[in-house]
Amino acid sequence: VLIVNMSFAFIQRVVDEVTPERKDPLTLKVDLKVHSNQDLKASLETIKQELESRKACNVDLVRKQLDHITAELDEGKDITPLSLEHLELFQQYLARLDQPSLPEKERKQAEQLGKQLEKKIKGHPLAGQPRSGDTVDNPDGISYLKVPINRRRQMAVTLYLNLLTGPSLTILSLVLLWYLVPYFTYVLLAYAGYTVVDNATRPMPSKKRIIQSWRKSKFFKLFVDYYPIRIVRSDRAEDKKVKADNFDAKRHYLFCYHPHGVGSVGAFSFSSAAAGVDEMFPGLTFSLQTLTFNFNFPVTRDNLISLGLGDASKKTLTKIFTADPGDSAVLVTGGAKESMYAHPGDSTVVMKTRMGFAKLALTNGVSLVPVWGFGENNVYENLAKHSPTIQSVQRKLIKVLSFAPLLVAGRGVFSYGGGLVPHRRPITCVVGKPIHLKKEEGFSDERLKEVHQQYMDSLTELFNTYKDIYDPRAEPIRFV
Repeated sequence: VLIVNMSFAFIQRVVDEVTPERKDPLTLKVDLKVHSNQDLKASLETIKQELESRKACNVDLVRKQLDHITAELDEGKDITPLSLEHLELFQQYLARLDQPSLPEKERKQAEQLGKQLEKKIKGHPLAGQPRSGDTVDNPDGISYLKVPINRRRQMAVTLYLNLLTGPSLTILSLVLLWYLVPYFTYVLLAYAGYTVVDNATRPMPSKKRIIQSWRKSKFFKLFVDYYPIRIVRSDRAEDKKVKADNFDAKRHYLFCYHPHGVGSVGAFSFSSAAAGVDEMFPGLTFSLQTLTFNFNFPVTRDNLISLGLGDASKKTLTKIFTADPGDSAVLVTGGAKESMYAHPGDSTVVMKTRMGFAKLALTNGVSLVPVWGFGENNVYENLAKHSPTIQSVQRKLIKVLSFAPLLVAGRGVFSYGGGLVPHRRPITCVVGKPIHLKKEEGFSDERLKEVHQQYMDSLTELFNTYKDIYDPRAEPIRFV
């Protein structure tokens, strides 16, 4: 652990030295005793401009946001309990509102929500426990002692499920068993032969191989609670009939997840029952799509199969959309190219040349559902973010490997800076309203572009509506 942390700290230092210093326009770093009067006046002017912009808020947008928080605080049976981190996100949003400038109705609603949140935060089961020091303001801290055992369990599960640490731990475990257990070589050979035959004959995805008890196990609940991850419906505040019509179990849906991030952990939460998707979307069955390569990796492949994952191919998706009513897919449309933009605050979406998902939806009469994972890009720092040379090498490698060899830094098991473990940052997957499409044959390019643009507009609206609540530091959405 120490070697890995020191290695990443060294790499980060080297990258920082060769990369020109860039100022963060959202952060003011002023030493009142050292900086010049001109610097202090400039900082004060920036603060004044921000305060003025908060007074000139969009009342209609604020009304939607307040209604959303009101609905989320409702103790309904169709959602999972709110985490302490998400309650604090709501509280911080209300603190940023210039409430005196709001109309009377919205001002009273904000005041009432503030009181509710204060009460819920004080009464939360984790309110009195030690909090994780893994925060933006504490990048170099350590956590050896006084860590609740449940957080240690969350860390252990995340180490296995995380794409940057899980495969290495699996290989290490198999090598150790090979070294210690007699004749384990034959077990490995038999498993390798089984994998080859199974991949050649197994339907993709295989609903019969899904293990519901595994999907609903506490194992994945620990993973979801690590960040924590929360899935919410944008139509939660609407009438029950409207919500039922939006997600009808007789239809097929293609949930398109953005941004890709490093590991798409928000999208992965749709594959288990830990985040409440079964209760939130009754009658729907989700199949997350991933790289074919992952089904060749020992042990990991069996976990993916038991959760019903597919290989993101046209054949697999078509099979899902022509199977039982309610069968749906979750696709991270940006792919490896979009993962290169993964960095705190970045909101880049690789979309302009991605027409395949819209074409597939039109061909099969599938409803398109935009999903934005607020906080997905915040769990790792991209060390190559401002290095054109490294990015150029990465783009060339993507063509060969089909995935992006990212140079990122997260945290360690016992330290908060440097390492391959993702940071503990809240991730909120907001599911937008579906775009219902009828099955069309022989549609024109203009029709395809129309649906594609309609989806981009819907995604933009979703992002702009909930960004202020769940990821206020996120940059404006950008399509490339």
